Amino acid sequence: MQKAVAVICLAILLMGCKSMYKDDGIPRIRTQRDVEAYNATVSSESEKLTCRREAVIGSNFREFVCMTIAQRERMRQDAQAALEILR
Repeated sequence: MQKAVAVICLAILLMGCKSMYKDDGIPRIRTQRDVEAYNATVSSESEKLTCRREAVIGSNFREFVCMTIAQRERMRQDAQAALEILR
C-alpha cells in the first residue's frame, strides 16, 4: 500500500514539474550552442543552464528541457521532501 501511495505522489510531483518548464524570462533554448551562449552571459553558477533530452509523458518524442542549476536542485529537494513525508 505504501508503495502505491509513493508512486501516486511521485506521479503528481512529476506532473507539477511541467509548470517549471516555463521560460521564466529565459529565451527558448533549442541547441547546446544556445546554452553555451546563454551561460556566457550569466555570472552566478546557480543561474547557469543545464539541458537534457527528456521523455514527455504521453508522447514518443523527447523534448530538450533546460533549467538552471538552482531549479534542478530545488526539484531534487522537493522530491526528497515528498519521499520523506511518505516514510
